[in-house]
Amino acid sequence: MKRDLRMLFAEAGKKLREEPHEVVADFEKASHRLAKHNVDLSSHSLKKLWELVTGKRRLSMEARNRLALFAGFQTWDDLMDTVHGDTDASINYEE
Repeated sequence: MKRDLRMLFAEAGKKLREEPHEVVADFEKASHRLAKHNVDLSSHSLKKLWELVTGKRRLSMEARNRLALFAGFQTWDDLMDTVHGDTDASINYEE
């Protein structure tokens, strides 16, 4: 699966440089390919993900907090403190 994602991103990057008008169709194809692996991502979501990866879009604080919660942290700042600092996930269990 990891190899497939790399190939999809490489192919999408190549298409963006060559034929930007066909990108929507490529994201739709990628969405269908991912569905074969039981990954449910719409072409619109893939476009947003591509924009994040290429630096054209930034996540809102609300989206960052949701991702942090998914990773087991209360806030994005707690996650960043753990990634870049000396704390760990146990801060979520302190009273």
